[in-house]
Amino acid sequence: MRRKEREREARRQTYLASQQNYWTPNGMTLEDYLKTVEQHSPIAEILEYLEKHPRDWQIDGEEFEFADSKDGVCQKCAVRELGQERAELKVATNCFNGSTEVQFSRYAAEHFAKDKQPITLTPNLHRDFVYQSWVEAAHLEHIKQHRDESGIMAVFAHPEMEEDGKLSLALSMRPVDGSHRAALTYREGRPFAVRVMTPVETLKSIFSINNKKNPFFALKYSPEVDDVLEQMARGEVGPHVPLK
Repeated sequence: MRRKEREREARRQTYLASQQNYWTPNGMTLEDYLKTVEQHSPIAEILEYLEKHPRDWQIDGEEFEFADSKDGVCQKCAVRELGQERAELKVATNCFNGSTEVQFSRYAAEHFAKDKQPITLTPNLHRDFVYQSWVEAAHLEHIKQHRDESGIMAVFAHPEMEEDGKLSLALSMRPVDGSHRAALTYREGRPFAVRVMTPVETLKSIFSINNKKNPFFALKYSPEVDDVLEQMARGEVGPHVPLK
């Protein structure tokens, strides 16, 4: 398919997707987007790149801050007591091109990561894993016996068509599970291991992108999904908050 034909098809898909509240990639068809993601480098090479290009948190003017518990109640434990972990979402900000918020489905991520061999994070990746996270200080005292259980890391390989017609590919990582265990071990100076999802698995584990449905999501959306997305847009569903 020629460039102009691809652009027309991308515009058509964007229009159709907007009618059903689906996210679409910028200037690319869904097929081209997925095909590009599927051509990602080996995970070892991506992790090596991320290790050599860590985020400079001091330049960004950001220091890690723990989240405070509300009214002295550990929110993480409160969610788990509801028995709704299967529906738990994990927020990740500044994704893709740096301006996108996604909500991971922990259930979908666990499906992809369950048989993977854990990889011990380097100090740089361990720090980035923690600093990209929402971590409640009070919860660290509740998980010490689980500190050695591996987490789940999502790896992005996000293609985007630039205005000059060139294709760019942004590599990044985000935590999906194990943020608190990683923060605890980081504070203690201990190593931490994660099971790493490929970029394709990462894409298929995303429940929503900027409060829109993800056309690549591995699970079938329920009829109530648009109501859930409205809750998310209003801030009623956030980090570690179960679906209602």
